[in-house]
Amino acid sequence: MDKKTQYLLIVGIVVCLVIAVLSPFIASGDPDGLEKSAEDASVPDSVETALVNAPMPDYTIGDSSIGEIAALVIGIFITLILGWAVAYVVRKN
Repeated sequence: MDKKTQYLLIVGIVVCLVIAVLSPFIASGDPDGLEKSAEDASVPDSVETALVNAPMPDYTIGDSSIGEIAALVIGIFITLILGWAVAYVVRKN
């Protein structure tokens, strides 16, 4: 990997991390469009038994902003690792 590509990768990761840290503080507290439509249609909040529980429901760990930041950072690194793995496999073939 050349220096230009490394620099671009590092800058991209830093930008993602800055967005992850700031987003819990600037994001809207209102529900998203799907949740709002479900509320308007009087759809029940949840099914009594889920097949699989989400590892980070509502993109948070716990109920604090720190939990939201942690979930976002974990998601960034999972996505980065999966993308890197796919690129590695594609490059091998």
